[in-house]
Amino acid sequence: MRYWIVLCLCIPLYAMELSIQSGKEDGETFSILHLRHTSPFTCEAITNEFGEEKRVVCRFTTPARETLPTINNTYLTITGTSSAKGYTVTITPKAKMKLIPLPFDLTKEAQTYRSEVKSASHWSVVGYSKKLPLISPSASSINFPVKMTRDTLPYVGGLDLKGNPVKISQAEDVADYLQMKKAYEAKNFEKVLELSTYTLKKYPNSIFKSELMVYRIRALHEKEEYEALLDSAKRFLRDFSSDTNVAEVLAYTANAYSKLGQSADADYFYDRLFKEHTDSPHAAAGMIFKARELEAAGSPKRAKMFYEKALDISLDVDVASQAAFKLAKMELDEGNTQIAKQHVDKILKANPKQFIQVRTDAMNMADTFVYRKDHTTGIRIIEALLNTTDPKTPEHEILLRNLGLRLAKAQKQSEALKRLNEYLETYKYGDYAEEVRRAKDGLFFEEGESNVSGELGKYDDLISRYGSDSVGQKALYKKAQLLLKEKKYKEVLDMEGELYRLDTTEYPKTNEIISQSAIGLEKRYLKEGKCTEAMALQKMYRIKLLPQWDGLVFECALKTAQYSVAKKIAEPHLKSKPIAERQVWLSRMVKTHFALGEYKQALKGGDELITLLKVQKNPPLNDIYRTMFDAAQRVGDGEGMIRHIKAVEEVFQNDFKEIERYTQMVALGLKRKDEAMVQNYARKAMALQTRTKTYTQTPYIEFTLAQSLQNVGKDAEALKVLKTLDSRKLTPEKRSRQQYLIGALAQSQGQKAQARAAFNASIKADKNSAWAKLAKDALGLL
Repeated sequence: MRYWIVLCLCIPLYAMELSIQSGKEDGETFSILHLRHTSPFTCEAITNEFGEEKRVVCRFTTPARETLPTINNTYLTITGTSSAKGYTVTITPKAKMKLIPLPFDLTKEAQTYRSEVKSASHWSVVGYSKKLPLISPSASSINFPVKMTRDTLPYVGGLDLKGNPVKISQAEDVADYLQMKKAYEAKNFEKVLELSTYTLKKYPNSIFKSELMVYRIRALHEKEEYEALLDSAKRFLRDFSSDTNVAEVLAYTANAYSKLGQSADADYFYDRLFKEHTDSPHAAAGMIFKARELEAAGSPKRAKMFYEKALDISLDVDVASQAAFKLAKMELDEGNTQIAKQHVDKILKANPKQFIQVRTDAMNMADTFVYRKDHTTGIRIIEALLNTTDPKTPEHEILLRNLGLRLAKAQKQSEALKRLNEYLETYKYGDYAEEVRRAKDGLFFEEGESNVSGELGKYDDLISRYGSDSVGQKALYKKAQLLLKEKKYKEVLDMEGELYRLDTTEYPKTNEIISQSAIGLEKRYLKEGKCTEAMALQKMYRIKLLPQWDGLVFECALKTAQYSVAKKIAEPHLKSKPIAERQVWLSRMVKTHFALGEYKQALKGGDELITLLKVQKNPPLNDIYRTMFDAAQRVGDGEGMIRHIKAVEEVFQNDFKEIERYTQMVALGLKRKDEAMVQNYARKAMALQTRTKTYTQTPYIEFTLAQSLQNVGKDAEALKVLKTLDSRKLTPEKRSRQQYLIGALAQSQGQKAQARAAFNASIKADKNSAWAKLAKDALGLL
């Protein structure tokens, strides 16, 4: 099968003529460029290492008055350049090309021959994709018949229908005829009618009269102006009864009568069409017209019979496709989905463009197939519609959206994702953008997964597969949401860096997810007493917890030596109206001041707290008395120590924790030379040690008490205190001291034997100690 579309570009570049022709052979298109000049010129083909022509350069010695604009078509690119030496035309292929010289003119010469020339007045360049058209490469011969003769017979030009030679003046109707054909192809039927009327009136004997009338009838058919059509059809059938277009006119005539409700007349012309023009493709078209008439009249069975017959006999793919579509629609209406599918498959294979002619019905048909669970057929129909629709039209947006949604519904995730992404890229702000985004999310993020670990695994798989694509980002976001919901705060924070890379416009709660996870994790750490971790999170994320968490945060601040943080937390609560709350925070602030070495501030706050405790008791806060004693001791306030130790004794009676404070009171007594104070608190310290069998202050407390007793002349009691150390574990030096002191007291009481034994024990305990030396001296006096 071969057809030609001729495009001539006549450029007024001195005496050069350039024209391009396009054609089709065996299903393959091609282009032919012709270069002509009044004088011979050279063309050179430049080939690659495989012998393929990659550039053709044609040189003209005559300079050009103007530059040739760049010309592009399917197969060739033509450019022109001018220089002092002349003009150059360069041709490059978009696929393949072949340079062919034409040194002879078939209109002037009867013979053709093969000629290897370097210069000619006419050159041609064939652009093609696979196989060189028209010419056989092996023989370099033309594959259409050319009459070879040396004797030319007399020639008679074109004749009209009556056999008379066509005058040149009559050829003026050609332009009108061609213009009318173009108008019909452009579906400008109004102009077709206008031009046909004008041309027939101006050229009543035109050789194109029958064609003009046929185009007029066709236009009237398309415009559904049936009465006017019948008038023209009657004249045509009368004047051109043997014309090749009679079958087509009969079909339109029968259809017009049918539309006007004149069934008898319609049947007459249908009968003529079917009997007289059985082999005409218009017979099948007429059967479709008849079937539509029967459908409208309520005879679907008879209509179906005509559709089936049209499908069987038609060699015209468009007519057959119309019949197949109508049959598919009828089978669907009858519930025969599988049979309907078979008809649709035929259309998809032979003529998918048919669906665009019945777009609305095709869309409804696609929806019906999808509804009946045949997603594949429905999707293929929409794809056919999409592929034959101009991307610049609103219909293209609707079809692309529908295709993506149908694929998603059919669970064809990869194909659906491709089409949905295509929509979002092409129509970023389209009418269905939000719906398409939801559908895209629905491919992977449908709700209802009850197994948390399974859902997390699904998100991990999507993140791995789709990465930075919107699906991968959505999976990351959904995973973070789920982890937060499940209180897996640490895992959310572990993916913090990836979350921060998400688009906050599309995922506005990203920062909230991170901050809520940080808050949740800090609360957990506070409850578990993991103060280092809790305070680190608070500093990193600048967390501000509600006041009810201030207590735990305060305690952790103290434990991690973040005293300034502790003070900042406590200060607002010091003015609280509830006494109990103020008591708690005064206690905490006093501890903070003490930890910071701010003892005077601690004492001041402690006095306020003690005053409040007298108004409203709060036993858990009695520890303030210990803090007050310790603060007074740090600043050397003996009176304060005496005042607060009494409160400590009262509140924490027999508590071993007080042994250190009793020891400090002993030290205060020694400083003030208050033997009663020394003896009182030394005995209390010894009693605590004895009761708990913990001797942290031994032997200091026993030596001090013994000395104090001795100072007031109570040597016997002092001796008794020293002997309590016999059962205690002492260092050699301390043991030597104890024995020496016992010996000295025994000596003062005249107990020489006891004294001698004690002095010897002192020397034995640590002979190198100062106490052993004193013991030796004392033995010399006995």
